[in-house]
Amino acid sequence: MPAVMQILGWAAIGLRCPDHEVDFRNKVGELHSVSLVQMPNGTGKTTTIDLLRATLSGSAADGSWDRDKVRELQKREGRPSHGSFEVRLKLNEQLVTIILNLDFEKGRASYKTTHGKGQSDGFHPPREFQKFLTETFAKFLAFDGELAKDLLDPRQVRAEAVIENLFQINSLSVIGRKVSEYWDSRASKVTATEEKGFNQRRNRLNKLRDRKSFLVSRQKELNDERKRLAAELSERAALYDQATKKGESHGQRVAEVESRFAELSRNTNEQATALLDAMRSPQALSPFFAQKLYDLKAGLDRVKLPESAAREFFEELADELECICGRPINDDVRSVIQQRAHRYLGSDDVSLLNLMKSSIDDAVGESRTAPEGELIESVATLGVTVGEERDAQNELDQLRLEVEQADPAAKEAKEEIERLRVRISVIDQELEKFDSKSEEEKDERTFGIKVVEKRISEAEQRLAEITETRDLREKRDILTEIIDSAYGKAREGILAEVRDDANQCIRELLPNNDIAIAEVNRCLKLKDQEAGSMGETLSVAYAFLGTLFDRSEHRLPFVVDSPAGAIDLDVRRRIGELIPKLTSQFITFIISTERPGFVPSLKRACTDEIQYLTIFRKGLRANRYEDEARRLDGTMESSDGFIAADENFFNAFQMESEEVQ
Repeated sequence: MPAVMQILGWAAIGLRCPDHEVDFRNKVGELHSVSLVQMPNGTGKTTTIDLLRATLSGSAADGSWDRDKVRELQKREGRPSHGSFEVRLKLNEQLVTIILNLDFEKGRASYKTTHGKGQSDGFHPPREFQKFLTETFAKFLAFDGELAKDLLDPRQVRAEAVIENLFQINSLSVIGRKVSEYWDSRASKVTATEEKGFNQRRNRLNKLRDRKSFLVSRQKELNDERKRLAAELSERAALYDQATKKGESHGQRVAEVESRFAELSRNTNEQATALLDAMRSPQALSPFFAQKLYDLKAGLDRVKLPESAAREFFEELADELECICGRPINDDVRSVIQQRAHRYLGSDDVSLLNLMKSSIDDAVGESRTAPEGELIESVATLGVTVGEERDAQNELDQLRLEVEQADPAAKEAKEEIERLRVRISVIDQELEKFDSKSEEEKDERTFGIKVVEKRISEAEQRLAEITETRDLREKRDILTEIIDSAYGKAREGILAEVRDDANQCIRELLPNNDIAIAEVNRCLKLKDQEAGSMGETLSVAYAFLGTLFDRSEHRLPFVVDSPAGAIDLDVRRRIGELIPKLTSQFITFIISTERPGFVPSLKRACTDEIQYLTIFRKGLRANRYEDEARRLDGTMESSDGFIAADENFFNAFQMESEEVQ
């Protein structure tokens, strides 16, 4: 069933932003499809976005926020003992309220959830919406420039996980787990022939599964750490390389030596590979072997092997009615031909002997000592190349040492590079254990994942035998294989379609920029580049998220902070035209300098009325707007701020940042 999620409004009390309450419905209770919330810098935009994400995800539950994080959100004026952020939602047709309560004295955060039968303590949204109300997904529902950059960083977000949730691909994984759980329950319910044997086999199977889970989790942790360290190493190496090439003359010298060292290293590898290939030929190791090979060929020539006629000739002749001489072949003659045919070599043997003689002649036919001489010469050449490579390495090390002595930052970068390489080497050694094929260790000391999987399969087989569930297990394996295959194909297909549609949207937003998404996986990987400008990054993020929200059957809200901050006017207009197509509810936090280009095009593209809200703090710089706001219908005033719901006031408001009294 498609999910429809709407943000009806929120309220903030006692927090760093002004106390305020917003309602995104019009006077007759219908939801505005577009709501523009104008807040000057310093009013608490970032605080509001962070609290909205936390309230929608439950990320502050169970002590996840420490005391300092909680107390950072306390209002500075008056220092209240408590604060709260309340979000009112409509999930399908069900009204849901989630409140994030903050106790500043104790430094604690807690939740209250209201839906269905009433209010309950904790974060308990309706089950069918729990996959959307997570910390990862909330970053996509409440989007900002930081997330735009994180979308291109594999260490920050998991783009493919959001796609799997949104398109329900992960439902296939859930089905796979349910199938395995069903088989487990059936196996546990069947009375075993021997109760003791059943318990022993079941316990071993459970321990093996736990062992596999631990190993897979540990392998993933190490791989993630290695990727992070490798990225850090790459950054440090680039900085160190840049430092060593400072100064035109010194940098040119370093580049020359690096190029020469790289060329010598390639030559060394090529010569060493060729030398190893030559050493596989026995005639190159000693003239003794060469002479013996030559004697073998001479012996074959002397006894006239192979013969000119092959066995197959006589076998085929025996099937004829007449001999090649014209005499008839009767049964007696045919029998003699068939018996004597075995005295001759077959065609395969003839070919082999001819090839062997030809190869020997090529190798030692002209000289029995030449192969050894060529090998000795290759060894000498390799020695010279290795020496030159070593000299180039020493020269390069000396040049880098001079830089390190003159520049402490370069020396620090070099030390950090060595530390990272050592750590990566240690991780690589640990990762090798997971590929071990050794079956000598006991279950609890085995690290090879394939070995543990094999033992799990064997343990399941033995348990199936004793519980008479072999047929059920085989059906489970077939069904699991089908589910895994379907999951892989669905995931690959949807990721590719989202990428292609997003690239089409990028071409519309940035027709003059050569930028595209090459791959959607843990992050968005750009084609032929690692990152773009801030404007390009925001546009790519809009295109990607717009594609997600547009293609999904679910209808979810889209909240954006600073929708046009680093984007030029032409692209702002295109984004303004795009937004009404993205989602059924769009809420954005904006400052006055972002209005040009963006707001007019957005207004032209909208088919219904836009909601204009201006939230500002009471203070010296706001005095000229306070009296005007009070005269407007629908203005709400709190102890430290105003909310004006008026389009003309919105467009006339020119505060980019605030200073409070």
